[in-house]
Amino acid sequence: MKFYHLLLFLLFMSCNTKTNNNIFVSKLGYTIVLPENWAEYEDEKNTNAFFDTTGWTGNLRITPIKTDTKKIAELFESEVKALKGRAEKFKTQNRFEGVKYSEAEKENFMYYWYLIVKDKIFICSFTINLTEKETQKNKMELIKVNKIIDSIQPE
Repeated sequence: MKFYHLLLFLLFMSCNTKTNNNIFVSKLGYTIVLPENWAEYEDEKNTNAFFDTTGWTGNLRITPIKTDTKKIAELFESEVKALKGRAEKFKTQNRFEGVKYSEAEKENFMYYWYLIVKDKIFICSFTINLTEKETQKNKMELIKVNKIIDSIQPE
């Protein structure tokens, strides 16, 4: 009987600790935490691209670019100036600095994040239909996308 209770306890604990996330290890030298129902699809060279497999809510692309560490700060400040007040600085949970902004492009709305991680700049974008911009569905997806970007960790 004790064994039965122990088995039930372990089963209960394992069900409650299940995460709905997957660790994605990129061949481009970083890891991220993806929601369980997100998958990678083939895109441009040196870019990882992802989407929600349960229903299209947008495309997330992550492109890491290795650069000279001495020039990173200069490049970063140059981008901020070029965006003329449209960009907002931020830090990830891992204390990496970045800048984010958004803009409309034809039929799409684009969210951009530039993230400085050691000797790399990660250019991340999330593309949605322009008509979806103000929807609750998009707001929920942006929460997921921000968590994904927040989880970027170099190898």
